[in-house]
Amino acid sequence: MNESEKYRIDPKKAEAPSPAANFLLISAGSIFTSTVIAGFLVGYFIDYLLGTMPIFFLACGVLGFVGGMQKVVHLTKRLDNTGTPEKSDDQKTG
Repeated sequence: MNESEKYRIDPKKAEAPSPAANFLLISAGSIFTSTVIAGFLVGYFIDYLLGTMPIFFLACGVLGFVGGMQKVVHLTKRLDNTGTPEKSDDQKTG
């Protein structure tokens, strides 16, 4: 395999995302914020029911943060239109 084949760009990845898909990126901040707030709220109510004040509040807040980051990464990967080098089958195995 020569260098030009190693770094070829898939035509599907080179296309710009549709205008409707760009609105998903606009909402990425609010999606992240809402998952963190939801995590804190769920943790607060679990602590309120069990009488263990900061434990579940902080744990669910961290889980909300992690979930929000995963969601934002997933959205940005779907809309990433930069060409990345594709590995052939023999490069994947070894």
